[in-house]
Amino acid sequence: MVKIKEFWEGEAQIYDEAIKKEIKGEFAPQWKKLILDNAPKADRLKILDIGTGPGFFPVLLSQDGHDVTGIDVTENMIKWAKHNAKECGVEPNLLTMDTHNLEFEDDSFDVIVNRNVTWTLENPKDAYKEWMRVLKPDGSLIIFDACWYLWNYDKDLEKIYRENEKRVKEKYGRRIHQHTNPEDEKRLGEELFMSDKRRPGWDLVTLIDLGFKDVRADVDITELVWDEMNKEVNGPTPQFMIVAKK
Repeated sequence: MVKIKEFWEGEAQIYDEAIKKEIKGEFAPQWKKLILDNAPKADRLKILDIGTGPGFFPVLLSQDGHDVTGIDVTENMIKWAKHNAKECGVEPNLLTMDTHNLEFEDDSFDVIVNRNVTWTLENPKDAYKEWMRVLKPDGSLIIFDACWYLWNYDKDLEKIYRENEKRVKEKYGRRIHQHTNPEDEKRLGEELFMSDKRRPGWDLVTLIDLGFKDVRADVDITELVWDEMNKEVNGPTPQFMIVAKK
């Protein structure tokens, strides 16, 4: 069994290189807009970014004057997040913390957001319940993710994935997923709870069951937030967005 924390500790630097480019990239304003358009209306929101990695959302949202906290289970990710925040002249609160056991009071945040995190959760239903606890009444939970490894469990999707994998290697000379340890990545894709789930459908049912309201999803926001290369590389696994209210 691949240990999640150790895996992501080793991924921090390569993720940081990508995030540095994204912070200054053409799609950064669109990510910010997607979050704020689906958040409660206020000049200064209290926002929690779960699985913040090298700090993409805390940097962007702090630049607009919001009170942002970013947490990650890995110390290396938080180290890079602090570095990026300093480089950009903002001061979000950045903490090492387990995403399943949050060290915050009930009803603490107006918005909880995360990107490409929920597929890694060992117990997503328990995590969603914990996130609901710290969300204020009428606060927004916003999830961005994709079915990154569903192709392992669906022959039609696997055929599409393998064809795309070949195209990507021929055109760009790279793998689809640029993880530092491909063998551990492969095992993660086979072991994690979310890998065989058809999402965002699974999430919608789970969030409603937990008591969230106004639960909805956009099954493909790719055109809004991905550049042409990203669309070519990850096109068969489109980015989706889930929004739910407490």
